[in-house]
Amino acid sequence: MEENKHDFNNVFFQQASRLDKIGSWEIDVVNDKLYWSTMVHELHETNPKTFIPDLKTALGFYRNDYQSMVNEIIVKSIETGAEFDFEAVIITKKKKERWIRATGNAEMVQGKCRRIYGSFQDIHSSKLLALQMREILESISDAFYAVDKNWKFTYFNKEAENLLLKKAEDVLGKNIWELFPASADTVIRKIYKRVARSKKKESFDYYYPGNGKWYEINAYPSHGGISAYFKNVDERKQAAEKLDKAYQEKINILESIGDAFFTVNKDWVLTYLNKETEKVLHRKRDTLIGKNLWDEYPDAIDTDFYRQYHKAVETQENLTFEEFYPALKVWLEVTVYPSNTGLSVYFKDITQRKESDIHLLRSNERFEKVAEATNDAIWDWNIFEDTLYWGSGFGNLFGYQVEKVTPSLKSWTNHIHPEDRKRVLQSIYGTLENPRQSHWISEYRYQKNDKTFADVIDRGIVIRDEKGTPIRMVGAMNDISERKKFEISRIEYIGKIETQNEKLKSIAWTQSHIVRAPLARMLAIMNAIDDNDKNLDDTLMWLKHLRDSANELDEIVKDVVEKAQHLT
Repeated sequence: MEENKHDFNNVFFQQASRLDKIGSWEIDVVNDKLYWSTMVHELHETNPKTFIPDLKTALGFYRNDYQSMVNEIIVKSIETGAEFDFEAVIITKKKKERWIRATGNAEMVQGKCRRIYGSFQDIHSSKLLALQMREILESISDAFYAVDKNWKFTYFNKEAENLLLKKAEDVLGKNIWELFPASADTVIRKIYKRVARSKKKESFDYYYPGNGKWYEINAYPSHGGISAYFKNVDERKQAAEKLDKAYQEKINILESIGDAFFTVNKDWVLTYLNKETEKVLHRKRDTLIGKNLWDEYPDAIDTDFYRQYHKAVETQENLTFEEFYPALKVWLEVTVYPSNTGLSVYFKDITQRKESDIHLLRSNERFEKVAEATNDAIWDWNIFEDTLYWGSGFGNLFGYQVEKVTPSLKSWTNHIHPEDRKRVLQSIYGTLENPRQSHWISEYRYQKNDKTFADVIDRGIVIRDEKGTPIRMVGAMNDISERKKFEISRIEYIGKIETQNEKLKSIAWTQSHIVRAPLARMLAIMNAIDDNDKNLDDTLMWLKHLRDSANELDEIVKDVVEKAQHLT
């Protein structure tokens, strides 16, 4: 009977081991032998009939990053008899990664280790699941922790570390109320106990006295304890308090704002108006509140006030517009905010601004007329905004369609001849940087719409603010191409005249020096013939010399004639 019971226990143990994938192993330290059970071989994917493990090959199955740890654990167990229990990754014979759990005990005799033995378990699936769960919990934006039925932490993610300023390794296994004593006697402890007992989730806002912060907490029952997701809502709480305070101060704000403000309900009855409204409309609020807006201001029915207010009610869209109110002779800028209960209307007197705008418009019209009346290309550069106005002369001179161009400093400089661009930019920025200089002038080549270049002279005046900072620059460009061509022609003409003068000087020199030499000889020969005593031979000799000098003179005359022909 005992044998049958023993056999049954063995069979049960083997079945349980196979189901849990648990094997046994033993290191015979004395004989330096290693024994693996069939399951251990199966987990390593080795053949128990052909593969004989030893300590070195067994350690070689562990992934590189675990080999050193496992080796230290085995050595320590052999030296001191220490028990161990660790998790690690092995690389099987078929090159598969597998998470395992290994436990070990040492058998010591007279302080010497005889053998180490223990279990070897496949935990791959559960470990991967745990790692996936850890990744999920670490990746969520909310802080998360879990405590067991004894209120000891079993999990504490990164966001929980950030919010509660404690590391997971310093928290796990510790009692929540001991680690956070400031919360031990507060409502959170009662709620957690209720959740663990009732098995029902609860959500609540909690003020933690330990750091003076508000948290939004979602507590769930979990294995007798609780799991809590939480986030810092201190800013939201503070915002809510500020909003409440702002609501209480609303009337004061509406009274103090610079804009006039009033509200009407769906029936166009005035329900509120501030002091600024009294000033603009010249009416006391107690004479208007409770009255119909259009009854009080019937002259506004044919204006944009009536149309825009009704449009806002129909579309439920915010509107902003400007309108002149003849009864008070004022321009008003109005912003309308519709709601389910009526309209909120902000408005202010902009009469002075509108009059300035009208004055500016008229000035601009005059400027446009001047620009049309001149052949110059008038320009106006807003330095702060880098916008450039071009007058119509720009199209007349250079062929650009001004209305199709968005001018800027870059659009201007890009058309300056590359050889002139650096010089021109240096000169204009040099003028801007010198607070004592207001006038600028430069000549350069400017590219026209047909890709040819015109010679221009450009003049500008710098407008500065009270600090001397340049804010605008206005000026005009003039095409001086024809003048340049005339100057070039004049220079060329002067050059030709100077060349002719040089030639004339050369001819004159020839006449005054070269021609005189043969003439002088001829005169001397004739004098010699006159003085001769009628000696025929001498006379013939002198006649020969006279003919040679005449021939020389003839050649000189021919040369002078030829040079004269090349003067033009």
